[in-house]
Amino acid sequence: MSLTHICELMMINLVEIQTVYYMVAATGVLVAAIYYVMTLRTTQRNLKANLETRQAQFMSQISNELNSVENRMIYFELAAIEWTDWEDFENKYGSAGNKEAASRRLSLFGKLDNLGWLLKNGVLDADWVHSQFHGIVTPLWIKFKPWVLRMRDAFNSPTIMMGFEYLGEKILEIERVKAPKAVLPSDIKSMDLANKTKNIET
Repeated sequence: MSLTHICELMMINLVEIQTVYYMVAATGVLVAAIYYVMTLRTTQRNLKANLETRQAQFMSQISNELNSVENRMIYFELAAIEWTDWEDFENKYGSAGNKEAASRRLSLFGKLDNLGWLLKNGVLDADWVHSQFHGIVTPLWIKFKPWVLRMRDAFNSPTIMMGFEYLGEKILEIERVKAPKAVLPSDIKSMDLANKTKNIET
């Protein structure tokens, strides 16, 4: 076998070796890429699951807080109070005339205001908020909307309780769609609830 022939064979072997080397290297890169993608997807799924868990815990905390016995008691107190005008309200329930009543009212309104901001900024689902709190929010907003507007005028601040306003109007909007025949607090005085209750019972 001539030297030339031997060299040609060696070159062929070198080419084959290089080809195999490149194939192995390419396969390694491909395997690494696939592993990276799979790891990334797993990480994303875990992050999503963690976020959903935290979101559920957060929503549960909000629900437990606003539906607590203490806040329900404040709601019933607020539902029962009456006033004739701004001065009458301030004398009976304002911070100067009745610090305890004012503190309890503003404590609950502050929580509802915060809830409204969370809803407005997409942190909470509107249907969920409606299902959990419309029984509290709707009566309070309808009853205290004039007081909120008057407070804004008194302090020359249109931003007072904007979250509460957004919450109240949004819940009313959903309620009118989901339960168009529902009895709203503003309708109660003009309705014969005794007969309605009697008809339901029979």
